[in-house]
Amino acid sequence: MTRASNGTYRGTTTDERREQRRRRLLDAALDIVGTQGLAALTVRGVCELAKVGPRFFYESFTDLDALATELLDEVQNEALDQARSAMTETEGGPEEKLRAGVAALIIGVTDDPRRANIAFAQAYGSELLMRRRFEGMRKVAELLIEQTRVLLDIPEGEDTALTALAQLITGGAAELILVWLDGGLKVERPVLIGILADYVVAMVDRLPGMRSRLPETSAPS
Repeated sequence: MTRASNGTYRGTTTDERREQRRRRLLDAALDIVGTQGLAALTVRGVCELAKVGPRFFYESFTDLDALATELLDEVQNEALDQARSAMTETEGGPEEKLRAGVAALIIGVTDDPRRANIAFAQAYGSELLMRRRFEGMRKVAELLIEQTRVLLDIPEGEDTALTALAQLITGGAAELILVWLDGGLKVERPVLIGILADYVVAMVDRLPGMRSRLPETSAPS
């Protein structure tokens, strides 16, 4: 078939075909890493599964680390977007919005076992992925800070208590989810969501008391 002068081939442009190959590589990486582990990810294997020639792999990613980190970023960011949307769209007061956000975030990460494996267990197998996981956790904390300011009408500015609270919630929730995924907490997911939602709501309820005992603005280090 002759390639059109405008760069289209079989109805798709060069950029569209490049994006399609990139998408197939990410989907293939999700399947490999999510089911076999990070150690199983190879250029040859991901290209074969994606039905993409090896030379096209480097069109989208510099190396396997770049592929793995983009995959982890995608998993984390999609779950964050779902949580933000749930909190924004849910009617009611702070408790209802917080519960909706917790549920959306957990479902977003754990609905597909492969995504849960990448977001939690597999990150421990790579220093680079572990750093990206920490960055993802900071984004969760930032979302919690952002939404708590809105829900409780807290003014902008560095707030020691709110920052500490967000980090405590994020770290504790992440570890509990990891224990649950590993089989250490034998409850169904709705029960896990309820536990974590209760935890978040209880912690946020304590924020006014924390703020009254701590300086509103952190001193520069």
